[in-house]
Amino acid sequence: MRRLIALAGLAAMIGCGDEGGAAAGGPSFEDVPWALATGPSATFSDGKVSGSAGCNRFTASYTLDGSALEIGDIATTNMACPPPADAVERKFLAALERVEGWRVEDGELVLEDGDGGELLRFHEASPAGAWDATAFLQRDAVSSPLPGTEVTAVFGEDGTLAGTAGCNTYRATYEIDGAAITIGEPVATKKACTTPEGVMEQEQAYLAALPRAASYRVEGSTLSLLTAEGTYVANYQRAP
Repeated sequence: MRRLIALAGLAAMIGCGDEGGAAAGGPSFEDVPWALATGPSATFSDGKVSGSAGCNRFTASYTLDGSALEIGDIATTNMACPPPADAVERKFLAALERVEGWRVEDGELVLEDGDGGELLRFHEASPAGAWDATAFLQRDAVSSPLPGTEVTAVFGEDGTLAGTAGCNTYRATYEIDGAAITIGEPVATKKACTTPEGVMEQEQAYLAALPRAASYRVEGSTLSLLTAEGTYVANYQRAP
């Protein structure tokens, strides 16, 4: 059986040794997004871990027993990965196969081998930062923004959300709890735009979609907002 831990976004140290054992009785890492800077990601919840290995997606079952973590065989998609994503993916999956324990240390998740040596260290993933929308819910489907329009979101560390909705600017508030997110009703300026055709309808759809977000996922340079049913509200790429 392969050993593993769930994460949600990735970036960190492969092969840094810290011989301290997992903190028995410490805080749980479940239902919390974790991030590494190198791109892989994962969500660990309800006996299933899934996410991105850097290029391909992976999934597996897991069992948790105190500070011990055990995961079943990891299934991945088979997309060809260009460098450096291919190397990142190989190292990540190889590290996961060696994981036998975990601990939370100073707010970071540390994955350990059977001797307590540190394999991977993760920080909690966050939507904080500037993002460009690549698609969002419009009527009953997720569609890309109209050509010539810009839809953005800036999640502040202070719980504020602001951006452009295609014509007007908007502001809202948000709260996160683990992987859950709650977005308040946005307030927008009142400018009327006539071009491109349909821009105001698109703006209304985007602003109406935001409060439907119930959870979020950060995978490398991508942010996804999801409904309570797990369908997409909006997808973003990190802004340059």
